[in-house]
Amino acid sequence: MGCGRAIEADAFDSQGKQVTELVITGAGSGLCDSILEVIDAVEGDYRLRLVDSMQSAGEARRFQGRTVVIELDTEADLATADVVFDLDGAYVGDALVFKPTASVFVMLKRLLSDLAVDSIKTLHGVVREPAVMEQQGVEALAGQVTQLFNGRDPEPQPFGGTLAFNTRTLDESAVVESLHDLDALRNANISIERLQSDSFYTVHASLWLQMADAQLIDLMISQSTDQYSAGLGISPDSGRVTNDSGMRVCVRQIAKDWVHVMLTADLEKTIWAREAHDVLKNYLTAT
Repeated sequence: MGCGRAIEADAFDSQGKQVTELVITGAGSGLCDSILEVIDAVEGDYRLRLVDSMQSAGEARRFQGRTVVIELDTEADLATADVVFDLDGAYVGDALVFKPTASVFVMLKRLLSDLAVDSIKTLHGVVREPAVMEQQGVEALAGQVTQLFNGRDPEPQPFGGTLAFNTRTLDESAVVESLHDLDALRNANISIERLQSDSFYTVHASLWLQMADAQLIDLMISQSTDQYSAGLGISPDSGRVTNDSGMRVCVRQIAKDWVHVMLTADLEKTIWAREAHDVLKNYLTAT
């Protein structure tokens, strides 16, 4: 095994062993930069390819001491890809694919992983998604702020209207359906309001959970990383978290069998980049 270096050209290493080909589409995005930082330490022999549209093709990224140039998507042959981080949703093929998924699904998958089937009877609350969930969302939100201060009508896309100093409703149906795939929520009554907030990077979930067994309350509280209190900042005061920062969890009991859970995380770095890291690491381990 190597030290995680991206093999530049050949499909085989110096011992003749086939090298895993990792392709990242939408490679000109900030999410790709976050992923590259997080997977930098993944051990294994794999070749990295970056692909994007004309806007980013030809740009270079540094990865594990090497320079990797972004390929033009209309000319890139992805037939040899083994793993694809499909950040722009353009990939069609048979490779193992990672796509950014709904934030609350990933957060609850992590939080509830130790709970048995049907441990939760009811879940309701609010999830506030950051601007970065949309492609070029951060830049678009910053542009709307500038346009408002300059007395101009903000460009509505990609949010469908003004998001600066505002909040917009999102469809929650697909997210609710996906949450039933989690063992603890298999038959739970779920009702959430999903909002697009004017936070740049931080996803925030405020959830009320009714436990099937009051004895599970202590297990939930034990997962707290912070004490809930007045004055907590939802986003970090520094603006962004570090690549190794975990999800922030505040749990408090509010009734015999109910808890309130507040979850916050950097959607790019803490949720999506870590999920991509795990996909690659698990694939390399399995092969």
